[in-house]
Amino acid sequence: MTVRRLPFAVAPVVLAAVLVAVLLGVGERDPKPRLLSHAAVAPGRSAPRADGTVFGTDESPQQVAREAVENSTGPDGTVLPDLHPIPAKAFRAPVARYREYAVVQARAMDAAATSLRSAVARGDRTAARTAFGTTFDHWLLAGAAYGALGSLDATITGSLDALEAGLWSRRPVGSLRAPAGALAGAGRRLPAAVRRAELTPLDFATRAHEILEDVQRDRLGDRLGVRATADSLAATRAVIGDLEGLLRARGDVLAQVQSGLGQLSSTLAAIRRRHAGWPPPQRLTRAEHERLTGRLGATLEALAGVPGDLETTYPPAIPKLAGGGR
Repeated sequence: MTVRRLPFAVAPVVLAAVLVAVLLGVGERDPKPRLLSHAAVAPGRSAPRADGTVFGTDESPQQVAREAVENSTGPDGTVLPDLHPIPAKAFRAPVARYREYAVVQARAMDAAATSLRSAVARGDRTAARTAFGTTFDHWLLAGAAYGALGSLDATITGSLDALEAGLWSRRPVGSLRAPAGALAGAGRRLPAAVRRAELTPLDFATRAHEILEDVQRDRLGDRLGVRATADSLAATRAVIGDLEGLLRARGDVLAQVQSGLGQLSSTLAAIRRRHAGWPPPQRLTRAEHERLTGRLGATLEALAGVPGDLETTYPPAIPKLAGGGR
């Protein structure tokens, strides 16, 4: 038999085919798959940048932090809010108007406390209860003032608590002469104390929120909780009315507050009509209770924006960050 030689150019092709077949055969005989090496999921720690800038920017950590709060900054690093601070002198007229209002309430409380002392001295529980309600109302209507009266505040609050507990119990009315006398004496001093009480712009703006907050925290569950809410609502409206000129140019906080106060007022008016007076919270229906607490919470949320919108100073500068801010 004559053997024919393959052309020289075909030899490499045949050799490649043989090698592929061998490799495939080896692969089929290997029962264990080979594990591929993989890269780490997260990159390793990078070395600090020599120039002290944030990666991807030409800015320092301090500069990026300032931009993150979305406010401009002054040359000294102070963060400048969207609303510029109000000069403290702009509060003089609102505080003066409120002080006159509070003095009127203090004088009315003085007269009611005197009537209460007389009723207690006579042993007339019905008249004493009526005079107590009037005294209580005018004290809460003083609103922003009673946080700045020191020991006089404590005397009035303590005397009212003692009288309420005694007048709605089986204790003899005559046994309440001491707290009735203390309350009458404090009421006599109250108008002058209100005129002298210091009300800083911060105190006044903060009290716009705290009057109703105090009721929610301390009184909403007691016998006079609904009545106290109505009185504190009226006091809050007086404060907001005096601050209206300043708030009108400070965004939408005034509209939100007025809406919340109006809805809370409507809720309280409906309760008073249905119960022919101010019932204790325990006599409210479940729907009334939920509506009242919901309206009060929403109103407080709106009022929480008042102090921030009436700042008289810039907030402090952002502290320097470690790592070489510029």
